[in-house]
Amino acid sequence: MGSFELWLRLKLTKGVGEITLYRLYRTFGGAEDILSADYKDLKGCVGESRARAILSGDFDEKVYEEVLRAVESGSIYVITLEDEEYPSALKRIKDPPPLVFLRGSLRKLPLVGIVGTRKPTPYTLNFVEELVSMAVSRGYGVVSGGAAGIDSKAHLSAVENSGYTLCILGFGILNARGRVFESISESGGALLSEFLPHERGDRHTFPKRNRLIAALSEFIVVPEAGGSSGSLITADHAVKQGKKVYAHIGIGRSSSWDGCYRLVREGKAELIKDGSHVFGVKENSESEPLLEFLRIPRSLDDVKTFLGVDDSEALKLLTELELEGKIKRLGSFFSS
Repeated sequence: MGSFELWLRLKLTKGVGEITLYRLYRTFGGAEDILSADYKDLKGCVGESRARAILSGDFDEKVYEEVLRAVESGSIYVITLEDEEYPSALKRIKDPPPLVFLRGSLRKLPLVGIVGTRKPTPYTLNFVEELVSMAVSRGYGVVSGGAAGIDSKAHLSAVENSGYTLCILGFGILNARGRVFESISESGGALLSEFLPHERGDRHTFPKRNRLIAALSEFIVVPEAGGSSGSLITADHAVKQGKKVYAHIGIGRSSSWDGCYRLVREGKAELIKDGSHVFGVKENSESEPLLEFLRIPRSLDDVKTFLGVDDSEALKLLTELELEGKIKRLGSFFSS
């Protein structure tokens, strides 16, 4: 058996959850080491009943076979705790899933989490478009939960801007159907789920997956959320994980932003006016000489030489100035 099959067996063992499995992983190592451990050592780690269940093979064999067939179909990739591809950010939470199911590829780039109401105002949809465009231009991918409203808008905006987007599902990956999920997959993005491939979502699974959105994000932005929005759960997870949370309030008197008000009032989020508060650079002594230099149209090589930096640093600064409206791109040249 490979590590996937062994971890699946452990995941399906009665009475054994994510926290217990992570404790076993830290104590014994891989799934094979856990299953071959001495009963006394297992008992000392997770207690008598769990140790007996693990060693006796007390797991749901019917579901086990069902999952194996789904994975063997070739449409799903599986990553376990002991695989190199397993996201290191997930190992920093107290209850990382022992295995995750993936469609698409995980890219090594910073991700901004964008979450909020399922019924956003047109104002907020426009705000999300601008936010995602700015994020992609600065080398960020977008992570969200695939739900209607802000989540879907964030994913689709990333696709439209030729950016990368990762969707964390609150149900099994085989139940991901619809335009948003198809667009994510076709654009080179990814769908990821900790739930078994055929598992349906319910009132417990969606809040549960929110901890993964928070963990995989560099920071979280909440553009619009009511007082009972599930996005507040994601924000709470982010705060507990030591992540920065930003909240936006569009139409002040509308209850649609009650959740954002709460996050700011409780000190869990920083209030932002627009994306420049998140991604923009502060004015510095370098910008004014550069703007003066760009009074005459210059190429990227000209700017790189002038600043004494490499291509990526020069392009980053030029993009920031362009988004701030301080310079214009004229074909392959830049001018203030």
